[in-house]
Amino acid sequence: MKSTTLLHNSRTCLLASRSTFAPRLLIRRFSAESTPLPDLEKAIREDLTSRPVNDILEYLTTTNSHLLNITLADFLPSSCYPAGFSKANLQTPRNKTQLKRDEIYGETSLPLGHHLVHFPPQVLSSDLLPDGTDTLHFPGFPFVRRLWTGGSLSFNRNTHFALHTSNMCAMCKEEVTDVWTKGREGDEKVFVTIRRRIGGFSHAYEPPRWSGRPEPEWGSIDGTVSQWGLKSKMGKLALVETRNLVFMRKKPMSYARRVSQLLSSTGVKPANIPDFSVSLKPTQDLLFRFSALTFNAHRIHLEREYCQKVEGYRDLLVHGPMTLVLMLSVLRSQLKAGEMLVEFEYRNLVPLYVEEEMRICVRRDPEKEKRLEVWIEEPGGGYAVKGSALIDKDYALGTRSLKDTPDWQKHQDSKETGLESKKEEQTEGVYLLKIRKKFSN
Repeated sequence: MKSTTLLHNSRTCLLASRSTFAPRLLIRRFSAESTPLPDLEKAIREDLTSRPVNDILEYLTTTNSHLLNITLADFLPSSCYPAGFSKANLQTPRNKTQLKRDEIYGETSLPLGHHLVHFPPQVLSSDLLPDGTDTLHFPGFPFVRRLWTGGSLSFNRNTHFALHTSNMCAMCKEEVTDVWTKGREGDEKVFVTIRRRIGGFSHAYEPPRWSGRPEPEWGSIDGTVSQWGLKSKMGKLALVETRNLVFMRKKPMSYARRVSQLLSSTGVKPANIPDFSVSLKPTQDLLFRFSALTFNAHRIHLEREYCQKVEGYRDLLVHGPMTLVLMLSVLRSQLKAGEMLVEFEYRNLVPLYVEEEMRICVRRDPEKEKRLEVWIEEPGGGYAVKGSALIDKDYALGTRSLKDTPDWQKHQDSKETGLESKKEEQTEGVYLLKIRKKFSN
């Protein structure tokens, strides 16, 4: 059966609604014998990129962020805690709903990376796949093994639009933006890029016209998030995140174990000494708590027997997003007064395992003060995760926005004259890429 026929017969199953997809038994299958690699990639790309944007609405309060602080408290030094958190008082802070403008962007700001415990996939248990993952980005059988390979974050320099926990009404618009395959036929890997645009507004500080309304109008939130994050315009969004996933075929146990052994180390050790580092050993309890906070039932983080006997890993795997939270927590401790993170990119190179020591490192580039290296070392001292951070001044309360920079108009002019490629037009970080050199000097 040709891939186009498979796609046609199954699309109604996969696109049943705006945010709910079909149960796993109805999801299409691909055959390596009948589907050439170019056709396979085309069919999967057409399917995933044509799925509706997934809208996730949430009221941000202190609870999830505070529970994440508690979860990480025994594994990080106090210098890496967010402002206002202490192990001496584990009571959940009260949600403040009536704040002055400057207070919103102080103690109630959502700490770096804590958006990852908000906006989870809203999927029924009956719609989960056998490995505990959801079908929202699933390319179809036989690509049943999933790993988180990296991603990026772009934060709005105008901190007036930052996320905060004062009952802020926020929305995440999630969509697949790119799909490609690698590997020979029969051993393909499917790579999926997901874009998440996140923004909202506050009950605590809004013009008087909102007074007395129990909740904002849906259209105003949806419209605000929908119009930004495309073609490099950050606008009123708090942040834009990309996530990179890889889906692989199920392999015989002997093959899976051999691959797992090969992936235990990159063999490449950092050439530079970090300015600051934190060593920790993740426990099974830590993995469970993070899974619970992120509404994540992926069995590679929860069931040791499944990891070893089905996936071929030697033990439970540390979550990709958890390594991101840990890197951002350590990075935050090294930012100087008045600095803010505006861009972060990272790649997960090898798996990290439960009960095995990892070392999180930060180093400020001596030649480019606004650039910091962030990485995680596996037990052998080699790279497990590599990250790069771009920082800038913290222009609090929106005293400066991207449009205030001279390069913004140049960027707009270049788009109007058709100098941008189509793929750049669809990439939310193209503007940051264009002015990176300027802000790195």
